[in-house]
Amino acid sequence: MTTPPKPSRRAVIVLIALPLIALAAFGAWRWWDRAQDGEFSADPKFCGLVTPGTIHRLVPESYGGREDVASCTWSAPREKGKYRANVHLFGSRLNVELARKDMEEQRTDDGPGWETATREEVIGIGDEAFLRFRPPTPGESITAQVVFRRSNMVISLAYARSDDDRQAARAGAIDAAREAAALLKP
Repeated sequence: MTTPPKPSRRAVIVLIALPLIALAAFGAWRWWDRAQDGEFSADPKFCGLVTPGTIHRLVPESYGGREDVASCTWSAPREKGKYRANVHLFGSRLNVELARKDMEEQRTDDGPGWETATREEVIGIGDEAFLRFRPPTPGESITAQVVFRRSNMVISLAYARSDDDRQAARAGAIDAAREAAALLKP
């Protein structure tokens, strides 16, 4: 009968250190999460921020919201037309200072695809809000996006239409963003 080999000293240290490191990381994350200033200490249910009635009005053939860790997407089936209509909501829970900085960065972001000349401030949605457009390109339709901040939560709501109707895209994005801001509860 043979005896099993003794674990090396290094293996024992690793077996003890890994759970301690994981516990410390979890504790640090929980402390950071509780230490955040602002109204929101937890993420909302993102698919619950826009009502089914509004989604049905904007994307009549939507097959329901698909929720992810920090977002929800409602889309029309791909085979229904040249362009795929959808509403995409993305949220970030930060502290108030970082949320303000994030808004400022997004407001001045001249990244590829976003128009700069048509960007406008939107009053009455959260603490601050603005709207911007991504114009139609071959294979894609017009997209209007409202980005708003309420306390320490930044929400981006984009509405892509199945046509190139800029005013309808603007109105739909603003309506859905107003609804999301009203349903956003701490």
